[in-house]
Amino acid sequence: MKKFIIVSLLFVTILSRDSIAQWSNVSTGLGNKEVYSFSNNGTNLFAGTFNYGLYTSTNDGINWTQAGIGLNNRVVFSLTMFGNYLYAGTDIGVWRTSNNGAYWSLIGLNNNTIYSLASNQTRAFAGLHVSGLFYSPGGTGWYISSLNVINIKSIAVNGNFILAGAGSNAGVYLSNNNGNNWTSTSLNNKSVYSLALNGNYAFAGTGGGVYYSLDSGYTWTRSPLNNDLVYSLAVNGSVVYAGTELNGVFLSTNNGLNWSQLNDGFPAGITIYSLYLYKNYVYAGASLNGVYRRPVLQLPVTLNQKVFIQGFYDPDTDSMVSDTVSVYLRNASAPFEVIDFATGVIDANGEGTFQFSNAVNGTDYYIQLEHRNSIETWSNTPQQFTASVLSYDFTTANTQAYGDNMADIDASPVRYGIYSGDENQNGLVDLSDVVNVSNDASSFTSGYVPSDMNGDNFTDLSDLVITSNNASAFVSKIIP
Repeated sequence: MKKFIIVSLLFVTILSRDSIAQWSNVSTGLGNKEVYSFSNNGTNLFAGTFNYGLYTSTNDGINWTQAGIGLNNRVVFSLTMFGNYLYAGTDIGVWRTSNNGAYWSLIGLNNNTIYSLASNQTRAFAGLHVSGLFYSPGGTGWYISSLNVINIKSIAVNGNFILAGAGSNAGVYLSNNNGNNWTSTSLNNKSVYSLALNGNYAFAGTGGGVYYSLDSGYTWTRSPLNNDLVYSLAVNGSVVYAGTELNGVFLSTNNGLNWSQLNDGFPAGITIYSLYLYKNYVYAGASLNGVYRRPVLQLPVTLNQKVFIQGFYDPDTDSMVSDTVSVYLRNASAPFEVIDFATGVIDANGEGTFQFSNAVNGTDYYIQLEHRNSIETWSNTPQQFTASVLSYDFTTANTQAYGDNMADIDASPVRYGIYSGDENQNGLVDLSDVVNVSNDASSFTSGYVPSDMNGDNFTDLSDLVITSNNASAFVSKIIP
């Protein structure tokens, strides 16, 4: 019970923090049109509407203009980018454009209702109302798949891994070889209106709420959001948004285990047909007033860091004096700006946990370590958070540090540590550090001071030896 209370309080705290933001209507030029689909090509955001074709925005949804000669009076159920083309699934077939939607060509599956579109690097997929699932290797010729199921309302793609959701209570089907072969899943008795994939997690929006899967969609569990028709889903790390019929948007911050309504800024009784993540916003295509958006809720990401400090480590006990370390996350490309930082304690096993609010999943960051009297050390290569977690171990080899810049501190087990001796934190161990440590040793200085190189709270000859040895070896920081 105590654990449940703590989790609940954390969930409420996150929602309270995010309540500063709310849904804002961004429909200038679009008006009160129903929006069924979204896509983008890097510069333009596209919105597919009911009976009014396609609209496009070049300023992140603030203003919209109608786009599409030949498409301006169609129902645009679905959109996807494939190659250099934008594809639109409509009530009369698949259309495509190569010029930001200005001119369209009807290029396949004529006179069919195309509920869903998705693509990977080699194929585009189209879900039809009466004819099942089709695929196209080049975007013009379309071929019926081996999935013998009609009314494909939703498709989710992750590389060659494909999920297809069907209406008429036909459930979810799965292919792990780019749509060549299909198998049914445990979710086989629901109409599936929306699907999302995020690593090993999968989510299905049905006529009876959201189902989640921990094994990419093979087996499914019904979530506590179980009474709503869910037309749309969007996933960012462990944060899941679900757009429902008449009840707006629900939010989960823990991969679908708990849900809460997220409707501040919405009118009552709104239906959300589509959800889409773009440039740090989540966009909602609504039954009223077109498009809404709000900042994406960014949960803290966690770094599980292992590092030893040369002077603080004792090879006889295979352990270290615990101390505070600062960790910076830096952009992976020059000039390597600081994205976030955190300070925490590294324990006797060299382990510490650090949380960051500005870092995101799937983005490369260098890890930079700083300690009160050690050499600044960076990870050898940029690292990424996955599902809001990253584990990095500096201790296994000197190659874990940029420029192989670590000291060999133990032969059995083999361990490496960041260099000690930079008393004045100028990026190198030199005569100035030796003099400072020597002066403090002569004065019998004690306490938590930078001249204490081994963490025993006294500055003496042992600290001077560490500093002098590294000064003689011309130890300095090595950074990109």
